[in-house]
Amino acid sequence: MKLPNGLEFPDYDEEYMLFGMMFVLGNKLQVIGDSFYDEITTKQWFVLLMLEVFGDNPPTLSELSSATGSSHQNTKQIVLKLEKKGYVEFYTDTEDKRKMRIRATANCNELIKKYNGKQKEFMKKLFDGIETENIKTALKTLIQFEQNLEDIKNEKDSNL
Repeated sequence: MKLPNGLEFPDYDEEYMLFGMMFVLGNKLQVIGDSFYDEITTKQWFVLLMLEVFGDNPPTLSELSSATGSSHQNTKQIVLKLEKKGYVEFYTDTEDKRKMRIRATANCNELIKKYNGKQKEFMKKLFDGIETENIKTALKTLIQFEQNLEDIKNEKDSNL
């Protein structure tokens, strides 16, 4: 099989190719994403996106790290940088004073508005030429990958 960069891997199974392509795409998305925003990195953007997913129920740091698939420590570092930039804030949970929750600020909302058009154009270009059915299949496959990874992690954790 030949890749867009000209490399050819004739002796590899498609599963290995797909596994490798996930790393390639992740790296490319990060490089392109880091040049997309002036104010934040791709990883910071993803944390802000995940905060948006929680909607009216802002998460704790543990909930946010679980949602992003990143370690608690890495997520904390990203959130602290976002807090320093004024895009998120910590606050005490009203029902459980031991819990600290994280929410987006008005500055974050302004940032989202600033890049809204540019983001839509990027997504349009990214998915250009890909049929809706293929997008649905890819999403279904990635969801199964995530489930399989969780199963592998849980199996590993239970063997400790």
